[in-house]
Amino acid sequence: MLSLTVPTNSPPSAPSTPFSLPIPLLSAKDITETLKFLISQLDFPSTKLEDDLPILLKHLNCPIKLNKSALKAPGTPHAWPSLLGVMHWLVQIALYNDHLVSHCFDNTFVYALDSYLHYIRGDDDEMEAVDREFMGKLERERDAVAEGVKTLEKEVAESEGRLEELRSGPSAKEAVEKERGVLEEDVKKFHAIMAEISGRIASVENILEEKEKELEVKVKENNKICEENEELKKRVELQMFNARGAERMKRELQAVERDIVDAEVARNGWKEKSWDLDTMIGHKFKELEALSIECVGLGLGHPHGLESTQPKTTALNY
Repeated sequence: MLSLTVPTNSPPSAPSTPFSLPIPLLSAKDITETLKFLISQLDFPSTKLEDDLPILLKHLNCPIKLNKSALKAPGTPHAWPSLLGVMHWLVQIALYNDHLVSHCFDNTFVYALDSYLHYIRGDDDEMEAVDREFMGKLERERDAVAEGVKTLEKEVAESEGRLEELRSGPSAKEAVEKERGVLEEDVKKFHAIMAEISGRIASVENILEEKEKELEVKVKENNKICEENEELKKRVELQMFNARGAERMKRELQAVERDIVDAEVARNGWKEKSWDLDTMIGHKFKELEALSIECVGLGLGHPHGLESTQPKTTALNY
């Protein structure tokens, strides 16, 4: 239960309400009685709450906007937040007024007593001195209050400026959405690069398969030529021939040997090319593995197309 009472440091005549406010929601009657009580504490004459309360709030520059529909149906949930804010604000104003009344009452009473005593005694100089001292004190208090009001106005202006900056600047959600969009663009670019690299690997594998087939053909041709040479040697050894025929055969054998040497050289060249190609594929696969680890570190998962390239490259290395 929330009881509307003033602090203990208030004067003895500080009022308290004869009713309490239940939380979280009050009845319309309780809210109306509370508002009437607060208006009475501000010495504001009220005949009809719906008409008088907006006038009072406007006169006191209340920062909370309260329409008449909330006063006509104060027990509804949508009207409760604004009504609660108005009641809290009126309580603070009433407490402040009570504080001013008690403070001014003490000083005014002492001043009136001293001034009257000097007047009864006929001491006009002392009475004027008391008047000057009291007026000087009032002026100092007025200046202090004015300075406090200026300070508060400055703080309010700074707070409004910060609030406007927060409203005009991007929110935390917008910043996260923007960063998310940048990351999604990076992921799309990464997937495009991976798709391009996967296509290049497939084309390189096709070229390598063609080169391997050509190399197998060359090896078969070389083996066939070697067999033919061996067969020719055997036939030559079994046949009788003259010097001119031997010379011709010798030249043919030399030509065959040159062909064999050229075939061996070509074969070695194709082997070196296949090794270079295998090395290049190994480097590309390591780069793909590094990119995959980086992608996993960013929380994007394994890139598409990388799992299918590993078995093919492993088989190629074998």
